[in-house]
Amino acid sequence: MEPRSQQIHQTLQQLKRMIEQQEDELFAIRQRQIQLEYTETELRHIEREKENLIAQAHDVWRGNHGRSVAYDSEDTAHESWRKLRKHRESTREQLQQEQKTIQSSLSQIEDERKLLHKELIL
Repeated sequence: MEPRSQQIHQTLQQLKRMIEQQEDELFAIRQRQIQLEYTETELRHIEREKENLIAQAHDVWRGNHGRSVAYDSEDTAHESWRKLRKHRESTREQLQQEQKTIQSSLSQIEDERKLLHKELIL
């Protein structure tokens, strides 16, 4: 086997390992996205329960002080929920960006691999 051909084979093996590594990372991102979706489902359930509890608090607490406590609790709950949604969206965007970066890298590696295969055949 001539030196250039041997070098191409070695490069192809390296590219193959890089592709496998990138695919593993992509799989891990997909798993994290699935976990995020599951967490979002659970959070929606918790949000419904929170809304029910707040509605019950408004019914139970009578008088100015009771209403004040209920509204303060509601405000606190809404603020916490807003922060959680913001964090969740940030995480989703980060995962999508990582996925896009890896897919772009995989595409470049695959293009390089195809060029090397052509060179090897010629």
